[in-house]
Amino acid sequence: MRDEYRFTGLPLADIRPGTSVLVSGPTHDGARSLSMQMLAGGYDEGAIIVTTNKRASRMAEDCQRFGIDVRDDRTAILDCVGDDDPDVPARVLPVSGPSDLTGIGMRFSDVYREFKTTDIDRVRTGLCSVSTLLSFGDLRTVSRFTHTLVGRIDKVDGLGVFVVDPSGHDEQAINTLAQFCSGRIEVRDRDGRTELRTRGLADQPREWTPFDAFP
Repeated sequence: MRDEYRFTGLPLADIRPGTSVLVSGPTHDGARSLSMQMLAGGYDEGAIIVTTNKRASRMAEDCQRFGIDVRDDRTAILDCVGDDDPDVPARVLPVSGPSDLTGIGMRFSDVYREFKTTDIDRVRTGLCSVSTLLSFGDLRTVSRFTHTLVGRIDKVDGLGVFVVDPSGHDEQAINTLAQFCSGRIEVRDRDGRTELRTRGLADQPREWTPFDAFP
């Protein structure tokens, strides 16, 4: 069995390969920060990040700030926004927009195949964010896409991190998305502290637990 995915500086236990989690919380309260920290892996791991609301150059800066080793041979950004900056250190693959779910899926498969040719077969995938996809498409379509991507991540023993802001969606929508993931991590800001708790993930904190959201 492959080694589990580990998280430096977070109150999270190791997670088995093939797991995808839904990170739920207002992005300004640390949900995005948590997801970026979860995508920071070891020297032998790759990262695929789908950015739906931030330019690739800004996303690359965020990756570096949160400890992701940004290099074009191990970090790919699927850019649904559009970025003409040629100096982004990651490999940037353009997607026509957040509504092009087929394009996102095809780009993911292309990048993973290329990673395999360079002996990178441990890949962390982040979707930032599902909320943007929902603003461009209906719940049924986005849920089907999420289900498909989760299945691909499971098949290749990867790690998936899907970010959603619950303030813009009803509880039914969040629960629908969560059912396709292995578990859910909720994030909140309370009395100046950023906290997380988990659902559906073994050996993880079930009570609100503080973490350092901003390095």
